[in-house]
Amino acid sequence: MSTRGYLLKNLAAGLVVLGVISGVVALVRWISGPDDDPAPATKRAIAAVAVDVLDLHPTSFNVNPSYDVPDPLGVEIRFRPPGEKGDSHYLHVGVDAAGTRDLEECSEYYDCADWDGHGGRFHLSWQEEEPEEDPGILTLTFRTAAGEERSVTYAGEQLTGDPREQDLPLSVEGDLVRLLTDDRFSATTTRAMVDADLPKWPKDDTLGDPVPTTPEVVAQWMVEEGVRDVPQRRPVDTTAYGDGGVGIELVARDHTTSVVLVPKDSPSVPTCGPEWHCVTKRDVVRGWQQGVAIAIRHTADAVALVTVRAPSVDGPIGQRTRDGRVGQDYLALADGFAAFTLTTTKEFAAGVPAS
Repeated sequence: MSTRGYLLKNLAAGLVVLGVISGVVALVRWISGPDDDPAPATKRAIAAVAVDVLDLHPTSFNVNPSYDVPDPLGVEIRFRPPGEKGDSHYLHVGVDAAGTRDLEECSEYYDCADWDGHGGRFHLSWQEEEPEEDPGILTLTFRTAAGEERSVTYAGEQLTGDPREQDLPLSVEGDLVRLLTDDRFSATTTRAMVDADLPKWPKDDTLGDPVPTTPEVVAQWMVEEGVRDVPQRRPVDTTAYGDGGVGIELVARDHTTSVVLVPKDSPSVPTCGPEWHCVTKRDVVRGWQQGVAIAIRHTADAVALVTVRAPSVDGPIGQRTRDGRVGQDYLALADGFAAFTLTTTKEFAAGVPAS
């Protein structure tokens, strides 16, 4: 036999052996069940874990629940409890690998409860029903020892008190706790959950993918908050705050209004210095000096500096009748709820008109 023939014969034999081994490995995996190898979580995987743990019957999924703010591992699920019609029950499930929210904080509109368990800390907040208007809503958050934040929000059944004491389609201390403490409900899940087949999952699940916030997006948020929409706009120079900042100024006839967003970890973030008259109200720093009023807000990933410049500013503005539109624009931003984050979604950015 030639050398070439010998090599080909042995190569063929080797391939047969490899084929047998591959077949055995595949058979072992089939017998052992789903692939539990760790894998980075996706929105689909997080939804799959929720469906599996809670035995849901989803009617739809929304992969862009916040619309203008990215929610990388957040999904909205509409579902129908057994025996009911329609899809009036709602869940938002999400995971934040590095949760930063203060779980002890609770607004005046919500009741809250906190407890330790499963190696972490739970925070429950709820708002009771408004008869004939709103059935109420609850959110349960679990902060793991490693700092990961897992949350689930439910609405559908009327909430008339502490949801732990009500007969809900999904119990708080049973179903929802079981979901949040499932090891697969995490930024690192299993390959089986990543590859899970979810009927009704949208074909385009890139909705909500993050893109950088532009000055035009900041202006859109300002106008949506109630600032006067004016045609004259100009980007703000943010170099004084280091890299990564973005901002825009809206120029009206009698005043200018600007918002600058600076990364929270920037070596130079906006502050209310000694030359300003400052107070803090509802976690917003408000300050003024002759001709200028500012407000400093903290958002999910940025410090937002609001600045209103007008000759009429000679004290705290917004509460006096004579402040007029100047005060209205200032209060719209100081008291507002705009996201003002350094990333937005491609859908929101695409819908923002260019300056």
